[in-house]
Amino acid sequence: MVRTILGGIAALVVGFTAAFNTNDQVGANIDYGTFKNPSVHVRPRFRYWIPDASVNLDEVAADFARVKAVGMGGLELLGYYLYGDFPHLVAEGGPIPTDWTKYGWGTEAWKNLLDAALRATKEQGLIMDFAIGPNQGAGVPAERNDPGIMWDLWPFNTSVPVGGTFDGVLPGWGEVDGGEFVAATVGLLTSQESANYSASPAWLGPVFYSGSQRTLATSSLQDVTTEVDTATGQLSVTFPANADGIEYQVFAFYQNHTNYFEQAPPGYVNHSVPQSPVETFRQNGSVVVDHFSSTGAQLIIDFWEKYLLTNGSRELIQEVGNYAWEDSQEFGAGTLVWFTPQLLEAFRSSRGYNLTKYLPLIYQFNTEAPGPLASPDHYYTDEDDGGMRHINDYWQTLTELNAIYLGTLSNWSIDALSSQFSAQVVYNLPMDMLANVPHVNAPECESLGFNHLIDAYRQYSGPANLAGKRIVSSELGAQRNEVYSQTMPELIWDIKRSVVGSVNNFILHGYPFSFNYPNTTWPGFSTFTYRFSNMHGPRQPAWEYYDDYMHWIARVQYTAQSGIPKIDLAFWLKLDDYFSVDSQYEPLDLEQAGFSYEYLSPDNFDLPEAYVSNGTLAPNRQAFKALVIRANNTLTVSGVNKLVEWAQAGLPIVISGGLPQNLTGYDAGNGTQYARSALASIVDLNNVHSVPYDNLAASLQALGFAPRTAVSADRIWYTYRREDANASVTYTFVYNDAFDSELGEGASTGSVTFETIGVPYMYDAWTGDVSPILAYQQTNTTTTVAFSLAGNQSAIVAFHHNETAPSGTKVVSLPVEVYSASVQQAGYGGDQVTFKTGNASEPVLLSNGTTFTLPTPAAPIDLTNWTLIVESWSPPADLYVDQTKAALSNSSYQLTNLTAWNEISESLRNVSGRGFYSTSFTWPPANGSADGAMLNLGAIVHTARVWVNGDQLPPLDPTDAIADIGSCLVDGMNTVEVVVSTTLGNALRPIYTKIISSGTTWLGPQPVEQAYGLVQPVTVLPYRTATVGL
Repeated sequence: MVRTILGGIAALVVGFTAAFNTNDQVGANIDYGTFKNPSVHVRPRFRYWIPDASVNLDEVAADFARVKAVGMGGLELLGYYLYGDFPHLVAEGGPIPTDWTKYGWGTEAWKNLLDAALRATKEQGLIMDFAIGPNQGAGVPAERNDPGIMWDLWPFNTSVPVGGTFDGVLPGWGEVDGGEFVAATVGLLTSQESANYSASPAWLGPVFYSGSQRTLATSSLQDVTTEVDTATGQLSVTFPANADGIEYQVFAFYQNHTNYFEQAPPGYVNHSVPQSPVETFRQNGSVVVDHFSSTGAQLIIDFWEKYLLTNGSRELIQEVGNYAWEDSQEFGAGTLVWFTPQLLEAFRSSRGYNLTKYLPLIYQFNTEAPGPLASPDHYYTDEDDGGMRHINDYWQTLTELNAIYLGTLSNWSIDALSSQFSAQVVYNLPMDMLANVPHVNAPECESLGFNHLIDAYRQYSGPANLAGKRIVSSELGAQRNEVYSQTMPELIWDIKRSVVGSVNNFILHGYPFSFNYPNTTWPGFSTFTYRFSNMHGPRQPAWEYYDDYMHWIARVQYTAQSGIPKIDLAFWLKLDDYFSVDSQYEPLDLEQAGFSYEYLSPDNFDLPEAYVSNGTLAPNRQAFKALVIRANNTLTVSGVNKLVEWAQAGLPIVISGGLPQNLTGYDAGNGTQYARSALASIVDLNNVHSVPYDNLAASLQALGFAPRTAVSADRIWYTYRREDANASVTYTFVYNDAFDSELGEGASTGSVTFETIGVPYMYDAWTGDVSPILAYQQTNTTTTVAFSLAGNQSAIVAFHHNETAPSGTKVVSLPVEVYSASVQQAGYGGDQVTFKTGNASEPVLLSNGTTFTLPTPAAPIDLTNWTLIVESWSPPADLYVDQTKAALSNSSYQLTNLTAWNEISESLRNVSGRGFYSTSFTWPPANGSADGAMLNLGAIVHTARVWVNGDQLPPLDPTDAIADIGSCLVDGMNTVEVVVSTTLGNALRPIYTKIISSGTTWLGPQPVEQAYGLVQPVTVLPYRTATVGL
């Protein structure tokens, strides 16, 4: 358990309203509710997968009521459409069991469903996010030649001997369907060699293929576009005879629309029912839009304005809509290369030179990590970096164009919908993620794509926090091969790692439509061919107990969304691509010392709050104490100028491992030399410090830097701090990460010295209780609190600055065996503290030096002789008829000790459901004295609810499930009842090959056999009470 010395204080429960506004900044006038009862605006939401618009609208409304009942703030509405159902490219390819001409996304049936969802949201007092398109929200129905559709650029080339002449029609002329000529270039091929490549088109593969690496002489590259007869495609060019090379190459490039679908047209899909004739484009699927122009964004806007926002729909969104939303951009399988018709001009304007002659180079990379097969012939230049500087410039231009797309949708969401825009910005693609995070109202990352890495979250959150975003969101809980097997403690482990990465809003992945759907078996409609977790909802045996966890998440979000995050260090980070999000600082020395850090791209340095005052960067935002730049960082001229400006303004700059030397992109002038010289000019400033690359924390401490939360512990603890000036409260989330430990292991003791004073409180996110911390040491500027944390346990400490701690003697330290304490306010004899203590290993220490030895209670009582009734949730006899109803049956077992179900009986190995445990013990203990007792269940596998003598205990922290049962005890026999639940994984093991959803089969591996039930000893821990005067 989290052991500090706590006193009791009543927590208030207040009502809340569902009013919303369009301010995306910290400090926005949002109804937060209270810590005990957060409002819907700060509660978690589920991503709500609707199979298509054929579903019953009353059942949709019922799903909103179901999620409210477990403590959610709302749903994120997403038309799943079999993940787009493009049968030639994805595994989810049907057959679809409904008529998509009638029930496709954007049809009148979809609008009716949207309206029904909004009405249900209003009726339930919730808020609703909504995807701006089907599948991942990247497109809408459109006429096939609409200029807002995603573009492609097709390359063709032909060879010409050295000294030869090309006189004819350009290669590829007329071969591209709907193609428009864009450019032609020529160059001398100086070398080539065979090469082997791999790719994973549409997440399939990897596919291995052979190709070549070809080098072009940079000096030979020429843009010959103006020499082409655009009516006939004729080009005539003669090449020098004295060139030292293999041959010349003539390249031609043509643009056309990809017509890559977010929802495939009815005519493309595998289907098990007839598809009605398509009469309008609105019935013919949805196409991905151009994500590098306002034109693409406008295509989405225009469709919504004309077809989805009529007849009261806009007003409903304005009333209960929260975020218009788009998923991560994973449509690279639909294009050879990222392109938009404005690209070449935008490149010329921003980079200062012409990209055209370097176009052959941009095909050497897949469009995204799981993209299509890149060209088998990869072209490079004979420059020292092979021409990578031009590709970096190309990627930077894409970044800037994508920002226009994102900004257009953000503005529309606010102006037209009185809502905001949330998107998963850039990652998976060759752009600077950090640069574009500020361009949406609520930037969203994800636990899967970020591989649960705290350092990766910090890359995303740094720019968001600098931009003052109130919300840094995460699509949380998707995990490969854990569908129906993910446990709730695992889910909140991901949340804890996210929070210390400065993520503060969670959209849980996900909640599938929970009623019957055609061509589907038990346990109901499921997404992603059963490959990704999880399928939350009433099909889960744990559903009745979800509210314990959802209330915990809501309270964590309440504190994590309050005030402004304060971070110790900013790391300079300029990356031109984010095909994957990897850790950039691998050592753990900063965390071990308690330093917090985030990353900023130099592209973020022009944000309004990026300035230095009193030696602090962004004083009204993160208030960074120093900026760290490392020898391997990539520079930009504008970023270096800001760095020099800040250094001269007094910001501490820490140069780790030496000055960086490399400029991103092509240096058309003397940019590299200028940047190096500018950095060299500040190294002698008193606030600029050169340190070794390794042991950064030690170097910082030697220079006099101290973290806001200095940690001294026997494991790595992470902290996250927010300061709420309006409420005069500073919150800190403290987390003992035990990712490397088994269930119930990884406990740690230590202390945190907080760089703040005030009256410290413990905010218990499981119960909502707020209690003063009574044992601490305080100076004029710091407060030190001791903790004992179980593996993966977290605590929330809050300092109330508008209160004054009582003067006089205080408790300084306590043994870890003290469970709690309460304060009796000053009377004639002064304040008194009453402790509830186990067998203490050391005395209580007071600030006047006095020690107080605590009394010894009776020995712990191990609870044995349990009765277990297993309520099995098994597959129904007819998997199709009873899609959402498990077959229930009971079996009973007498246990002398607690062990996992699959070890109790062979018959329980493939059983899921709920377990009803009961036992009894005699009170008071015969072997000593006791004034009460704690009940300790150890670590919980999934969920657990406990009753003692019929009294339900408060929600339990699954990392250390311990609770005070003193008020429940009676003399004589006392009963303990525990209800646990399981995942569905074990029940699906025997039948996973027989179940289907929308006609798609289980493509993941067989569920791993899991250990269910109470698996650790349950113990009654008697305590004594003792009172000491202060």
